[in-house]
Amino acid sequence: MLYKLDMSKYKTELPALKNAAFRWELKYSSKTENKTIGQISYYSVNNTPANNCIILVPGLGSNTRSEPLMRTIEYWALKVKYDVYCLDTFLGDFLPELSQELAQKHTFAEFIDLIDTGLDKIESECKTNKYNYSCLIAHSAGATGIFEIYNKRIKERKKLRFTASVMFAPYTCANFTIYIKNVYRQRYFKPETPEAEFNNTVVGMPSPHEPRPEGKINYISILPQIFDDIEHVEFRPELMDKYNIPITLVAGGRDKKSPPEELRKKYNILKSGKNGHLWKFITFKKSKHSFIDQHNDWLAIIKLILSQKKYTKKK
Repeated sequence: MLYKLDMSKYKTELPALKNAAFRWELKYSSKTENKTIGQISYYSVNNTPANNCIILVPGLGSNTRSEPLMRTIEYWALKVKYDVYCLDTFLGDFLPELSQELAQKHTFAEFIDLIDTGLDKIESECKTNKYNYSCLIAHSAGATGIFEIYNKRIKERKKLRFTASVMFAPYTCANFTIYIKNVYRQRYFKPETPEAEFNNTVVGMPSPHEPRPEGKINYISILPQIFDDIEHVEFRPELMDKYNIPITLVAGGRDKKSPPEELRKKYNILKSGKNGHLWKFITFKKSKHSFIDQHNDWLAIIKLILSQKKYTKKK
């Protein structure tokens, strides 16, 4: 089954496959008073829970409904009868109008909090369903947020929730922050606009993957400050060295937002630690940050997900 799948059909076949496998959807609020919304969607081909599951966490300005990388992995997982949990937050909600009020709530701390709260709920499901293997797959700012959450659990002396993780292009340097803030400054502001005013004025983040009926573009309302907040997330090898699950870092060879050479530097530090054997690094040489065409090399991703099983123990 693994080697006979025609992944080129994922765009046409996935909607019907997900519709047949859909079991439930849960919307929830964050732990803060902001009351921003997260959403978990659960899919299972079987009448009873499968032996394995994946958990998908998209990145900045993205969602599992339209992100090609996430959709590709969903398609494969459902075809081989894995259960699938999709975790989406406000950073995947595109609206026709900009809102300063929403932008002030759309902070990176709130994004992490929503993911953390959602993973609490998914972890509970994993324990109830007694999966042998549960792999969390995150992308971009989602992967950056996951590391913050994992580090917090290490500091609290708690287990990491799942048995393995694959992290696509987490942010590792200021390249993206500098680039995207310059884009927004040139698009929305006068050159003499003070930095403080710029950082705290709503701008619209579009998505190249989101449908555009009648050519209309919807946006997520954010403040430019969110990019500084992402950049200031600390790399904490003294905590990450205590992770006891296999984690693979995936770089795109043409990625300018999370350059592969920067991600490899982080990997070289982590692999030299006590649990260094649990860290892996792979580069898809032709890929950019979104891994949009990675389904053309789908087998490499699937082998990556499956390879982690040998390092895991049922918890």
